[in-house]
Amino acid sequence: MDSEYTLFIVDDVEASRRMVESAFGQLYNVESFASGAACLERMAAKVPDLFLLDVDMPGMDGYALCRQIKSQPASSAVPVIFISALDDLESRLAGYDAGGDDFIVKPFKLAELKQKVVVLRRTGEGQSSLQQRLEDSHMLTSLVMSNLDEYAVLVNFLRSLNTCDGYREVADATLNMLKAFQLDGALQYRLPGLEMTINIDGEARPLEASIISLVRSLGTIATYRNRAAFNFDRVSVLVNNMPMADPELCGRIRDHLAIAVETVDAKLLAMLVHQESTQTKGGISTLLQTLGRTVRSFSDKYEQARFQGTETTRLMLGELDVQFAGLGMLESQEEIIKGIIQSRTDQLIDIFDFGAETEKTLNDLSVRLGQTLEPVGK
Repeated sequence: MDSEYTLFIVDDVEASRRMVESAFGQLYNVESFASGAACLERMAAKVPDLFLLDVDMPGMDGYALCRQIKSQPASSAVPVIFISALDDLESRLAGYDAGGDDFIVKPFKLAELKQKVVVLRRTGEGQSSLQQRLEDSHMLTSLVMSNLDEYAVLVNFLRSLNTCDGYREVADATLNMLKAFQLDGALQYRLPGLEMTINIDGEARPLEASIISLVRSLGTIATYRNRAAFNFDRVSVLVNNMPMADPELCGRIRDHLAIAVETVDAKLLAMLVHQESTQTKGGISTLLQTLGRTVRSFSDKYEQARFQGTETTRLMLGELDVQFAGLGMLESQEEIIKGIIQSRTDQLIDIFDFGAETEKTLNDLSVRLGQTLEPVGK
């Protein structure tokens, strides 16, 4: 058991509380509470490494308890997993607004809950470095906004996008643009063999990823309270703090982000096409190498065959000389027969003498493939 890692379980139903406590008791130091008030009282002496909070509790529900936890400096960074029987967007957003990190729906499998705890623990281990990055991002935001207006932020982003070579570079450029607009949000990629969700602090919370998956069905541009989602085929961007109090500013920001995210989607498509072209180039290069080896092998075998044909004819004529000596034929008759054999043999060799032409055809094909390959890599 890892006695240094502590879980607090808060659930008013004793059977549920005991089940979860039993599942984690062999792995971590676990304490359970029947109410939010009891949990807060214990926190005066000890702050855990992770909270598992039931949502539907009398008095102080899980959302209210989470807000209390996040309002205290000592526990504000401690991750929270909500446990609820509800699986709708409203419930998840309520958990998100309260500061939750993940959300699991009853009835659940203990293996799934254990995996969520493992993921949040791994994320928490890098919290100090993430906090430093957050402070750096705030400094960057202040610097950028002091020197650039809204349009300059968009133009600067579009320019930086052209220099991005990898998917993570595109994501970082997009999140830096959000910071420049003083916005908080997350980005999700959906590419062949790659799906990831990240926010300005790094890897997004699982709850954040699940919310983006839900709002994708709401249309290309969707607004919900003070949030806005921009959804395209390969990318979605969720903004959590649109400036709703200033409708004109909010409208301009929404337009800028729509242009920016659609451009990101086009950039991702171009990168995918380039990747496929690179793979095609590699396939054609391999084919050219194979073709070259085939041409050289055919040429060697053809020359060997011609030599063997000529040598066989020479041996045959020598054998005829020996046989003619015992037949008592006139020399003129022997020469006539040998001439006929030599002539017909040469004709046979000439009939199959297409090796040079075949080699030229294969070489021409290799050159044409090479020329076709040139634009692919550009």
